[in-house]
Amino acid sequence: MAPGQKVRPPRNSQPSNCPQTQHVSTSNSKKVRGKNKSKGLERLIKKAGHPLNLNISVERRPIGENHELLSREIGIVTRYHAPIKRIGWNNFSEADKEPLYELLKMKFNLDLSEPHVKGCLELLFSSSYKTFHHRCYTHYLKYGGGDSARNSPYEPLRDRPGYWTWLCDHFETEEFQKKSVIGKANRMKLAYVHKKGTKPFVALQHELSCDQISLYKECYCSDKGWASRDARQNYETMLQMQHENEQEGANQLTEQQICEKVLGKAYGYIRGRGHGPKPNRRASSTSANTYQQMEEELASTKQTMAVQQNQLAVQQNQLESQQKQLDWLRSVVSKLASIPPPAMDDNDASGPSHTTTTSIDGSGALVSDGMSRRS
Repeated sequence: MAPGQKVRPPRNSQPSNCPQTQHVSTSNSKKVRGKNKSKGLERLIKKAGHPLNLNISVERRPIGENHELLSREIGIVTRYHAPIKRIGWNNFSEADKEPLYELLKMKFNLDLSEPHVKGCLELLFSSSYKTFHHRCYTHYLKYGGGDSARNSPYEPLRDRPGYWTWLCDHFETEEFQKKSVIGKANRMKLAYVHKKGTKPFVALQHELSCDQISLYKECYCSDKGWASRDARQNYETMLQMQHENEQEGANQLTEQQICEKVLGKAYGYIRGRGHGPKPNRRASSTSANTYQQMEEELASTKQTMAVQQNQLAVQQNQLESQQKQLDWLRSVVSKLASIPPPAMDDNDASGPSHTTTTSIDGSGALVSDGMSRRS
């Protein structure tokens, strides 16, 4: 250092004559996820030069690469473009759904003529619409309901105040309140939940290429342990049944049947398997299908009998009318047969001819109209 050169204080050091400022730490501030603007998807589309291709399984769920992007985009479309004045997705008409499908087709290559593709969109939109209504209701309760909640609309609906007002009115109806109470009671009965977040089980199984029993462990067990004792017990029971099945050598039960026996099954799905394989409903629904088929056959038989009865009534009327005409003709023939023919001689041939004309009155009697001379 040259003689007489002043020493510059460090850049971050505070002057000695300034009071020590208090450092405020922001490490404890809560970090929240920002609004999803689908920028990542737009970059992928720009890089590919065309809408993204997706692989949709027969279980009507997207699997493979970029499978999660479809669910996210459907969430965005639901929040900002879907009509809100509907009780549920089932109340949407095809005219309501078509614009939403077109928005998706701008970013994904989707063939809606395929049943499993159309079914996938129906499932995802239904779930997204239900989730969005639930978040709106949570926001409504956060502000205490009533006018206070009406004056503080949910962020995606700030530009559509009419929709928010309609939702607030819907949340206050007796029907919604009743369903809300029932829904809370049903959720309280849920013994345990899986540990895989929003990823579908079908997509996870496609990534891991594992069997159904191993997938169950993957979904309900993590580094922190099992979701519950019941989940662990179910897994051990399924392993034991699988081992006994292999020891017998006959392979009497498949993995799906083992899952059905241990986990149980509800209407249309196996418990604990999400949108995975569907249960074999043939045995459980045989009686219901038979009863429904019998009802349909009975209704068809009743309809056929009603038509036949009408036809019989028409035919009976026709027979009665024909019988009356036949009786009348018989009476006429009988009276005509009882009249003797007039006597003919030679004088009658050259002389005047008398002809008696008879007719039958309404009572069936013969009436003469006099004599007519033939010249």
